[in-house]
Amino acid sequence: MALVQEIAVPLIAVNDTTLTIVEMNFSSGQQVRKGDTVITFETSKTTYAVEAEAEGYIEYLCELNKDYEVNDIVVKIFSSVEEVKTTPTKKASINGSAAKKQVAAAKTERQWSGETVFSHKALELIEQKQLNKEVFHGYDFVGKDDVNIYLGLPIETKQVKQKGLAKAHDNQPKVIAVDTAKAAQQKLSSNKKREISYLSDVQAPGLTSTLYTAVEVDNIFVNLNQSLKTLKNSLLPIVIYETGRLLKKYPSLNGYFAGDSIAIFNDVKVGFAIDIEKGLKVLGLEQTNKLTVPEIEERILSLSNDYIDDKLKIEDLSDITFTITDLSGLDVTFFKPLVNMQNSAILGIGAIDTKLQRCTLALTFDHRVTEGKLVGEFLTELKKRIESYRPKGIVPKNVTCFKCLKDLAEDTSGIGFVKCITPQGEEAYICQSCIAGF
Repeated sequence: MALVQEIAVPLIAVNDTTLTIVEMNFSSGQQVRKGDTVITFETSKTTYAVEAEAEGYIEYLCELNKDYEVNDIVVKIFSSVEEVKTTPTKKASINGSAAKKQVAAAKTERQWSGETVFSHKALELIEQKQLNKEVFHGYDFVGKDDVNIYLGLPIETKQVKQKGLAKAHDNQPKVIAVDTAKAAQQKLSSNKKREISYLSDVQAPGLTSTLYTAVEVDNIFVNLNQSLKTLKNSLLPIVIYETGRLLKKYPSLNGYFAGDSIAIFNDVKVGFAIDIEKGLKVLGLEQTNKLTVPEIEERILSLSNDYIDDKLKIEDLSDITFTITDLSGLDVTFFKPLVNMQNSAILGIGAIDTKLQRCTLALTFDHRVTEGKLVGEFLTELKKRIESYRPKGIVPKNVTCFKCLKDLAEDTSGIGFVKCITPQGEEAYICQSCIAGF
């Protein structure tokens, strides 16, 4: 008889110090086989399933829809069913002078005969207080709260654990009483709670600003669409392309505020926001600054398909250094995007005004990392780069090629005519075929 597998809460992304249990596919005491999915965690951006590595009998040390810290042991698999404790473990939640009595009572109630597992934080506190671990004999799992209860100390709230705040209520949202006769309440999902927390991390200090610029896009897709297979008439691929290259020139926009320092990412990994009925996600393109426009389009489509099919990998969602959110498809012309956690800036793409042939780019940035002048220079250069894809000189509709006399309606290149000077020194137009020598 032996413990064949132990599953701890994984560190999937640096932002996610706690994960939520969203699926427990068995009950404690049930037999599982190698390859069975036994538990699924939910992070701020995706779900992460863990499989059994060997056949055995499962014991859950967690509860569904509860949050657990990274490295907490949540599942054990044993070779024998006799080793499994089938009743769920519940941590004590009260403090005071009776704490040690309750620990003793809990120990008697549990009567766990196997190895006692301690969380890292519990071990740190035990060492700090010079406790003998044998006082927790009979426990299957000991967390920091269990040690605090034994010592008669207050139990830290989730906000203190996650943020290290002196007062937990400083970061708690204000709870407003709801008159259920007038309004129906809907519980916030874990994803939405994390989204609020991460967006608040940068916005809460009130040190963000947004700059806007108008980009002239008339005839811009005449050339761009030649490089695109599917995302024709979309600015997203070219904006990602030019932004990726510019971030090496403006490194402060490729980093984040780190308390008493500024962290600058070594690589450029631009992420684009997507939300197609499966929750908001930001999908990243590795080494964006080294990709071509066709490669960027291919990656956008591939990641979007993986998002729809629930096949995203952790690396697709983590270590995003700069975010772009494109609302042009929703006909939103003007908006203020919010900076994500561990980013210093985010770029928003508005819809193209078909009458004015222009669109608005909005860049929100963290003043703790950079400044308005530099961000303005970045936006100006990005605008110029995008506008450089417009043909130089728009050809009137009633002209013909001076060499072959073909008009625009007969032009099969889809690019148009170029203004030129004939051998006789006169201004005229020439088609792309004649320029190429055909």
